[in-house]
Amino acid sequence: MNSNDFTRPDKLLLKSLRALTGLSTDLFANEKAAAKAKAELIYIGEEKTTEVSSQWHRYNQTECAVEEEMENFQFLRKLEPTTNHWVNLHGVHDVELIREISEAVDLDRMTVRQVLDTTQRPRVQDFDHYLFFNTRSILKKALGDITIEQISFVLGPNYILSFQEERGDHFDGIRHKLSEGIGFLRKRGSDYLLSQLIDSILDNYFESIDNINKEISVIESNVLSNPDKSALLLLETQKRSAQLIKKSLNPLKEGLQSVNNGHSPLIGKRNLKYFKDLLNSVMAALEEVDSTLKTLEGLTNIYFASLSQKMNETMKVLTTVATIFIPLTFIAGIYGMNFTYMPELQYRYGYYAIWGVMLLIGLIMLIYFKRKKWI
Repeated sequence: MNSNDFTRPDKLLLKSLRALTGLSTDLFANEKAAAKAKAELIYIGEEKTTEVSSQWHRYNQTECAVEEEMENFQFLRKLEPTTNHWVNLHGVHDVELIREISEAVDLDRMTVRQVLDTTQRPRVQDFDHYLFFNTRSILKKALGDITIEQISFVLGPNYILSFQEERGDHFDGIRHKLSEGIGFLRKRGSDYLLSQLIDSILDNYFESIDNINKEISVIESNVLSNPDKSALLLLETQKRSAQLIKKSLNPLKEGLQSVNNGHSPLIGKRNLKYFKDLLNSVMAALEEVDSTLKTLEGLTNIYFASLSQKMNETMKVLTTVATIFIPLTFIAGIYGMNFTYMPELQYRYGYYAIWGVMLLIGLIMLIYFKRKKWI
């Protein structure tokens, strides 16, 4: 810890809050080390669904067929070259099933490891006969927690394999377009389908950022009117969510840059523009989340400034009261002395006269403080 943190209690409190709301990055370090030592394929991550489900879309310009819950994936060895194929899995914790699929399409062992490891950094890798695209989907519902899911794609000449950690509605719109023949999905290749799948994931990022901004507007009023610890904790929670979004967007940006600069033969020239558009959208999302982080940082500073101002106002009132009572205490102290010969003690109206003097002094001091604008 930096020595300056001890002179900045706000920094110390923020570090404590981050420690409370953060997750350990080494949560699955032991599992990873054991897998590397034994050279085994194991699932690393939190199991988010109990059963693995699957869907297989076969489509061309004129029709689209859908098959669900396949028990055997050997059909991947002999895919019809004139038809595009999209195989989607919900649940990647079944190692033997992932191994079967990887053997059917001849995936590199490194790719299989990356599909099974849901804690790694997203990346893009270009192999001889397929393109591997690993990313994260982040979704934050309004007034809810943020959810993170790894989604991996394998793009082949006429097929896409997508691996999701759990069943979700990310691609429901794409499934509807395929089944109804809406748009260009049926008319173009699997590379175009990949761009649309990534675009659906990117929509979740924008929705999440928008939900964070909505929550910030609610927190902002509390910070300005009544700053308390709960407001600070909410600010730190939103800041952590925004940082997670940014942390996931940066690798996605790098991956799309790699796709746009790599000239992979699996991505046609006429569909490359869609990946460039995705890159522009990621850049826009990064700018928006940076703006959100700056807003949160500003609100945090306002929180401590408001807290300091509130404390100053309290100290001002206490100081005013203490200052007024100093001369009154002095007078009371003098006449509280137990001397026998004090002339005023024999005066019939001395008690009332002293009260009048004390009240007059207090009133004069109040008027003086008011004119000086100290109160």
